[in-house]
Formats: sequence, C-alpha cells, structure tokens
Amino acid sequence: VSTQSTGKLENNISISWWTVFAPVWVANGMWIYFRLIVYLRRHFHCHARRHRGIPKFLWTIAFTALVLSFEALLCQRMENTLKHSLTTVFIPVFIILALLLFRSCVYPRMASTSTTPPPLRSPLDPLFALVAVS
Repeated sequence: VSTQSTGKLENNISISWWTVFAPVWVANGMWIYFRLIVYLRRHFHCHARRHRGIPKFLWTIAFTALVLSFEALLCQRMENTLKHSLTTVFIPVFIILALLLFRSCVYPRMASTSTTPPPLRSPLDPLFALVAVS
C-alpha cells in the first residue's frame, strides 16, 4: 500500500485511490472474518463465557465499519468526487476516538467478575513476609 500511495501521490502511476486502498479493505474483511470465528467458537463451545463474546464482536463491527467509512470518504476526497472538507472526512476517526475513550472507562468494569479488589502487590512483599515470620 505504501509504494502504491507514494507512486500515486507523485503521479508516477495512474491507478485510482480505490485500488490503492484495496489491500487495506481485504485486511479489514479478514479481520472481521477472524473475529466472527472467535465469536462463534466462544458462543458455541464456551458456555460460561458466552455473554462476553457479543459486546466484543459488536465493538469490532462498529470499529471496522467506522474505519471502512473513513477510508471510503478519504478515497472519494482524494479522487475529487467528494467536495466536503477534510473535517467531514475525519468524522469517523473522531467517533472512533470517542468510542475508545468510552470503552477504556467502561470495559474494565464489564470484564471484572470479582467484587473485591485484588490485593496490592509490590516487589517488597516477599521481604515483608520474611520480616513478619521472624
């Protein structure tokens, strides 16, 4: 992708931006396929963790859809078929950043099943255990 985009930016090759971004879309499609397989395996084989697979799969679909929409808007902008500003093109990226911020605050609480916090660990714990025994 990088050599194609460099050649396209320097006007050395005459392919469209849709062709330049095609490998990225193929990789995103394979990523969705991989996440679908992981979700299905977790759903049908791990009955205890079945409920955890649905939110993760939905996050993956949402993020990939936003990335694909950004890439499509960027291709349209680079081909001069879209007359919007770059701010409009980057709206999916801003939404991704907001979702990542939300996920970093909420998801750790969803993942923890224990109600008691784990004990604090430090490198000096073995030393304190030796002092307490003597």
